[in-house]
Amino acid sequence: GQPCAGILSDKFGRRPLLLAGFLIFILSSIGLAFSPNLSLMIILRFIQAVGASVGSVIARAIARDLFEQEEAIQAFSFMSAAMGIAPIIAPVIGGAVAHFYGHQGVYLVTAIVGALVLHRAWKHVPETRPNIDKGALEQLDQSSIWTLLSSPRFLGYTGIFGFTQGTFFSFLGIGAAIFSDYFSIGAFGFGLIWGSLAIFYVLGSTRVNPLAKQFGRQKLTKFSVLASLGIAWSGVLSLQLFDVNLLTVLLPLAGLMFCSGMLIPMAMFGAVDLFPEISGTASGISSSCGLVAGGIFSIISGNIYSNGYQYVALLSAAATIFTTLSWLIVQYGSKKDINNQT
Repeated sequence: GQPCAGILSDKFGRRPLLLAGFLIFILSSIGLAFSPNLSLMIILRFIQAVGASVGSVIARAIARDLFEQEEAIQAFSFMSAAMGIAPIIAPVIGGAVAHFYGHQGVYLVTAIVGALVLHRAWKHVPETRPNIDKGALEQLDQSSIWTLLSSPRFLGYTGIFGFTQGTFFSFLGIGAAIFSDYFSIGAFGFGLIWGSLAIFYVLGSTRVNPLAKQFGRQKLTKFSVLASLGIAWSGVLSLQLFDVNLLTVLLPLAGLMFCSGMLIPMAMFGAVDLFPEISGTASGISSSCGLVAGGIFSIISGNIYSNGYQYVALLSAAATIFTTLSWLIVQYGSKKDINNQT
């Protein structure tokens, strides 16, 4: 749903897509609460996800529409921090609601949350899409996707976003099994530990704006990419030297989460900042590609985990190599654009 939401927001505006998406989310959530069978629930969950997909896509496009670079980076760092906090809070609330009111209660709570967001968006979110004449808009419809996919910098920033997610998605899919198999820590203990690791992600996100002001976005991106590379491969080496224990698992993960918290908002901003007139399309495509990349790494880790945690750590480290290559593509694209301007 994300690429479609982005493309449609460039054509029809941010506000109508945002409001329509949350209305779909609310109605499908209510339908899920009263669904009589599993088949209908699966269909409604798909529709619910399509409605929810507009949120992050339109939010990024609106931030790009409204703010200049420094303010925009701050906005993206706030969004990234929220992405880190949500996985900590949501399971706690969902678990409590499900315990007392069952899955119906969970879906009614999501409908209420959606209604609150829809009301606030209706009252406070204006139309922010840049004014584009009809002829230029039709031209954008035909060429916007090719413009993005032929841009090395867009592909590079999208790769940084996706492969950075791969570093911790490699762990996320089988994290509970790792803590149970190696350390006899149950689901509750894993939830506490993962929540603690997510705090490092949030800390990284909140440091982006001040560090970018001090050192510049390009230098901070370079440092974060190389730091991730060094931390991941040091973690692989530590497993060879000291085997699997809590320190050799948690220390590299904490470092990678902190670096990811810095990298992801800068990559998200870089992808939508290149072509302001099609920032919605850029947001939708980069976001969906990032989620697909993270999902692929999660699937691979699930299939190789039976060989031991060392292979999962190796997969996570391999993701940092792809992140580094994506950053090099951004550097190539920047030099190419400078030469073209010259």
